[in-house]
Amino acid sequence: MLATVQRVSSAEVSVKGLLHSFINKGIVIFICIETTDTIDNVKKMKEKIHTFKILDEGDKTMSSSLKNINEDIMIISQFTLAAITSKGSKASFHKSAKPKNAKLLYDEFVNEFKKEKNKIVEGVFGEYMDVSLTNKGPITFNFKV
Repeated sequence: MLATVQRVSSAEVSVKGLLHSFINKGIVIFICIETTDTIDNVKKMKEKIHTFKILDEGDKTMSSSLKNINEDIMIISQFTLAAITSKGSKASFHKSAKPKNAKLLYDEFVNEFKKEKNKIVEGVFGEYMDVSLTNKGPITFNFKV
């Protein structure tokens, strides 16, 4: 399981030209389910992101986590994070889970975050989306579990 997490001052997702979801200050999680992922990976990734110190507290930069500060979370499925780009001029996505299995684990990932106090919004799994965000910092982290 792979994730790219960005701290943002705002973010929005549109599908077919219509606004689907929006957050103010918080984080955007681009999540990729790989072929070998299980529910255990889902729980580990959620816990890693939820407790990782990516947020500011007062004048202390990156001193707090989503567990301690109630900021918005946008979760977007992005299978391209598992792209193999080392050979040739076209990406291979054979490490990305097939849509049916990926959707099940993606939904579990979202549900794990919904157990917390943060506002959770999503993109649309499997849809072509326009994602706009203002990266604050810029602060971006990549995770693998």
